[in-house]
Amino acid sequence: MDSSARRRPDRNAGPNAYHEDEVTVLTGPSKSVGIEDGKINYEKGEFYTNPPVATCSRKQAVFIIGLILATLLTCSLIIAFVRPSHCGHVEEGLDFHEDVAVTPPPEAIATNGEPFPWNDVRLPDFIVPLRYSVVLHPNLTTLFLRGQMEVVFAVQKETNFIVFHGKDVTLTVVMVKDKNMREIMTTRTLYYPYHQQIYIELKNYLMPGNNYSLALRYEGMVRTDLEGLYISSYKSPGGVKRYLVTTHFQPTSARSAFPCWDEPNYKARFKIGVVRQRNYVALSNMPLDNTEDVSIFWGSGLVQDNFHESVPMSTYLVALVVCDYGRIHEVTKTGVTLSIYAPPHMTSQADFALKAAVKLFDYFQSFFGFSYPLPKLDLISMPDFAAGAMENWGLAVFRESALLMDNNTTSSSAKQRVVLILAHELAHQWYGNLVTMKWWDDLWLSEGFASFAEYIGVHHIFPEWAMMDQFLHSNTMPALRTDALSTSHAVSVTVSDPIEIEAIFDTISYSKGASIFYMLQRVLGEEIMRRGLMLYLERHQFGNANMDDLWQALSLGTLNSSHPVPVKDMMDTWTHQLGYPLVTLRRHGNMIHASQKHFLLVNSSLHGVNSSHKWHVPLSFTTSAAPNIESQIWMRDPLSLRASDINFEIPMNVSWIKANVNASGYYRVNYEPAIWQSLIRVLANQPTTFSPADRAQLIDDAFTLAWAGMLNVTVPLTLSQYLVNETEYLPWSTALYHLRKLDTVLSIRTARRSLHCFVRHLVTPLYSIMGWTTKVPHIQSLLQRELLEAAVYFGLSSAVNEARRLFTQWMSGQVQLPPDIRDIVYSTGIKYGGWTEWDYCWQRYKETNVPDERLNFLRALAASNDPWILQQYLDFAMERNSIRVQDIRKVVESVAQNPVGSLLVWRQLQTRWNMIEVTFGRASFTIGRLILAAVSHFHDPLDLKSVQTFFRNVNVGSGKRSLMQSLELIQANINFLNKNDRQLEQWLNRNSPRC
Repeated sequence: MDSSARRRPDRNAGPNAYHEDEVTVLTGPSKSVGIEDGKINYEKGEFYTNPPVATCSRKQAVFIIGLILATLLTCSLIIAFVRPSHCGHVEEGLDFHEDVAVTPPPEAIATNGEPFPWNDVRLPDFIVPLRYSVVLHPNLTTLFLRGQMEVVFAVQKETNFIVFHGKDVTLTVVMVKDKNMREIMTTRTLYYPYHQQIYIELKNYLMPGNNYSLALRYEGMVRTDLEGLYISSYKSPGGVKRYLVTTHFQPTSARSAFPCWDEPNYKARFKIGVVRQRNYVALSNMPLDNTEDVSIFWGSGLVQDNFHESVPMSTYLVALVVCDYGRIHEVTKTGVTLSIYAPPHMTSQADFALKAAVKLFDYFQSFFGFSYPLPKLDLISMPDFAAGAMENWGLAVFRESALLMDNNTTSSSAKQRVVLILAHELAHQWYGNLVTMKWWDDLWLSEGFASFAEYIGVHHIFPEWAMMDQFLHSNTMPALRTDALSTSHAVSVTVSDPIEIEAIFDTISYSKGASIFYMLQRVLGEEIMRRGLMLYLERHQFGNANMDDLWQALSLGTLNSSHPVPVKDMMDTWTHQLGYPLVTLRRHGNMIHASQKHFLLVNSSLHGVNSSHKWHVPLSFTTSAAPNIESQIWMRDPLSLRASDINFEIPMNVSWIKANVNASGYYRVNYEPAIWQSLIRVLANQPTTFSPADRAQLIDDAFTLAWAGMLNVTVPLTLSQYLVNETEYLPWSTALYHLRKLDTVLSIRTARRSLHCFVRHLVTPLYSIMGWTTKVPHIQSLLQRELLEAAVYFGLSSAVNEARRLFTQWMSGQVQLPPDIRDIVYSTGIKYGGWTEWDYCWQRYKETNVPDERLNFLRALAASNDPWILQQYLDFAMERNSIRVQDIRKVVESVAQNPVGSLLVWRQLQTRWNMIEVTFGRASFTIGRLILAAVSHFHDPLDLKSVQTFFRNVNVGSGKRSLMQSLELIQANINFLNKNDRQLEQWLNRNSPRC
């Protein structure tokens, strides 16, 4: 073990430390800390115990202990019988917004103390940049950044000032010239860091209709926080640390690399130059034009790479990398050079991604009907990257685990993840880059569509992967869970500053956006949808658009159809309102009454939630009379076309009706009890009557409605009994999600043991068939992984024993574990092992250079049942001991999902909050995700109070909405247990086999 690992205390130490007639009395928490090789060292014995501070005789000790036990017993009886009846219930008007700290904006004062004249977070619209010429010199040794640039801009209104963005940059030269190159004198330059703006005042006025130029020299720093232009590193096979510089500008970080008009609607052409050392290579959006020796100007041994001028694009898409990577490449059908860059020893891991990327590129070029406008597309892996990937035009950046894979060690699920991320970023090259949203309130338009298109693209090149079924599990269901909260937001939401913008890079913008696109395609048809998208791209190429522009293009595509669709009227109800409808079906003879209301997980009276919301619902359904025929009816008034409840006829001999066919609509369905029972009977006797998507949707709706208190909890449990005959991935993955969630809230309840017996009974039949044999088709391998993970998690002895046996053989070098089961084996070995097993995997994590294998170990290392080990692991992550900043969230999420580690994570978040703020910043989406991971699964009123108390005076920046959602989720868990605890226990005891 290297010097950075904390040593394990000796468990074999004898009892000699204590005199036989004396007992150590502990008086409070303390911790002995030592320094070992420059690292803080916590010994377990010293962490959980303290040096003796007083001694007493055995008789005195017995008396003290007896007194303590009597006191505890008395307190327990009081709590049990005098507990307030309202504890844990939602109070009338409870507002999850109320305990979230908000910092008011400061007065608009510049850094020199003068008033800052422009007091608007948005830039003035009367100056429009046309062309940038930027040269940057990032010093990889000192991290000092120097730059020089010229911007040509058009003036649309008479003005004597210029305002643009700049963050952590200092201007050393400022010069403004007119079109005849005459200099216009500047009178002052002001900086306003709160809005990240720079104000330049001029002696003379700039006149409308003319172009001017702004020349700047400036200084700044190469960043270390994974934003803007920042430094990263990797280790060569020989252990040498190699440094590189990369960029991540989305949404508002271009301004920290060079002063600019950093808003998406200010598209301009960019000519980028970069000064570098001779042994490095530079990449940007466009191909290299020339390289020149600049030793005289910039320093000895330096050269400057100049890239061709780009097409018009937004600042957040500008990209630059300086590295010493290797490259592999292919040429697409249309002659575009598509390359992948990676560290030289890892380029062999890019073969699969390159082949998939070329196929996806050719497909999307055909799908969109628009030629890719750049001569090349580079995809580059990055050791440190906060986002999964970024679609910079012509130079897309990926985390290593999102681009690289080893065929011998990468699982089917990881391979699928790589292809999906590739498809997402490639779809952006047209939808998002060629046509860009005007402002960030339509972020969903770009990210939602790319999240939908990635599944279309992967389905095209791997049709056997059943991607559109998986779309339901990966997008629609997660979106429905988040959007059931009153603290959700509409997909089109007003945002202004960087903190608000960063906060909407979330499930709603991505997954809800994707889901309503999917629903719209099912309504319009694939061909009409595609024609409308092509028209949209053609009309707005190299420009900006909003969602009304898209609705207009799609509406034109329906004009020649037999059933024109008022796209805008329909979609406005899904984009401007938060949440979604719960459609309830009731039967009266041969009539079905379908009503809708806003579905909320917690029915509290919160501001901003309008219970009168109605949606244009394309209600699809099948019946027992024609199970394979899908009918559709609109939930709107036929005269006013306003959304409403409806009635429709079905044959009298129909025994069941199932709505929302294949879960293609973004809504939930509830039924009167008789219809629920008819559906449960069909599942029990002939489950394949319904498609896998329909079976999954019934499971998801039933459990969620029970969680919201709208359906008896025995309904989803009874429904799930059919799973003993289920053989498809989608229903199983859906059911196991809910059963694990149920296990989490029952963690200290007596019903938990019966739940485990129940789940073991469900998984045993399929487990007996599938076992640990891994040579199965792709979708079956995903099912097998879900099944094996559940079998081990819920304690099926045969599965646990086999996983432990495989782990032991792997540790001793006897077997090479198949990729699809290795993370389950790792987790099981660590869970049922001790320090030796944990440390062995920790060393393997530090040694491997396979990205997916590193993720396997990161997850598995969180499975330990020893709280001391988990605490060390959290410390390693927070102190960045061999764990990269981008992976801290993965560690926190994984430990939080372990019942042993849940409260450790919460304690860690509290004690290290200042460090977290410094590491990620308040304008980072990571802050919110850390909060959700740490606390959203809590289910006790005391935990809710603890979270509220801690965050009451903490400004969490872009994590504000995630904090509010966490509070609401905790309250939902509390409500569920208060309502169902006893009924759950009774049902599980009756219906679970003895085990």
